[in-house]
Amino acid sequence: MNLVRWNPATEIDRGFDEVMRGTSFGPRFNGNGISLLPVDIKRSDKELTVEASVPGFEPEEVNVTVDGGVLTISAQRESTNETSKDDYVRQERYFGGLSRQITLGDTVDGDKASADFRNGVLTVTIPLIAKPEPRRIPVKAEARK
Repeated sequence: MNLVRWNPATEIDRGFDEVMRGTSFGPRFNGNGISLLPVDIKRSDKELTVEASVPGFEPEEVNVTVDGGVLTISAQRESTNETSKDDYVRQERYFGGLSRQITLGDTVDGDKASADFRNGVLTVTIPLIAKPEPRRIPVKAEARK
């Protein structure tokens, strides 16, 4: 019979890894190896607000576009660490790309969208435009003889 030394830290790390792979909290990758950026979307009477957490990214590493009724948020960060990988015991900070596309529909004014970056949270605000109400067309009846 072999005795195996139990290390609670190892069990916690293994459990954490399993939980993160099985939920939406861990990185989810699309087919190109880009992690899908989780977002929160709020709608008021006047605007649509999209919040995306991009911790560790600098504002210049984040790109926001609105084109054809689609909001695209992407961020790219390359590893700039000059030290050898052999110096690390563990590396968990994310390097690479994040991306998300959201279809906005025809009730937003993409030309007036604005983006704010504060404390690792990107907030994109897009004003809503009034959708024209359907116009009722009167139906004329032909006079009966």
